[in-house]
Amino acid sequence: QYEAGARLLTHVDRITTHAVSLIVNIAQGDLTSPWTVEVYDHANRLHEVVMEPGDIVYYESAKALHGRNTPLAGGYYANIFTHYRPMGDPNWYKKENPEGTPEPLIDVGLCELVGKPDDYSMGAVKCENPAIGPHLSPKMFTAESGEDLYQWWLSVGPSFDDGTTSEEL
Repeated sequence: QYEAGARLLTHVDRITTHAVSLIVNIAQGDLTSPWTVEVYDHANRLHEVVMEPGDIVYYESAKALHGRNTPLAGGYYANIFTHYRPMGDPNWYKKENPEGTPEPLIDVGLCELVGKPDDYSMGAVKCENPAIGPHLSPKMFTAESGEDLYQWWLSVGPSFDDGTTSEEL
């Protein structure tokens, strides 16, 4: 169970145990704002997914950077995690995808903010290719380097008791 102020740094999971993962939101309470799951796609675009109790997020956990960098605002959040990988093949990740596997969605054309910057999971960003779905972050952030991820972590972090913000560290 996550408590107020919790953060989960951006990471990928171990290839030996995680090919894909599920997050199942079991319960949450007393939140003052949504606590989005942050997942980066194959083109480094940030998707922020709002979850409610009973919701499931399914993602490529050994390939896709993911986390929750924004501190949990108030209350608590309870999840169950499940992880899968192909059985009997410890080198599964070195192989080409099977024939017929869809290609990663890289080019979605031009994208623009059509909603509010805090309209998570509501289609606030529209792209020429609608296959991108409703969870593209309204902040329209992309991460091309570790420095980008660090700057994101600082920008969404808390202020401290002395008034210092994460960005001032």
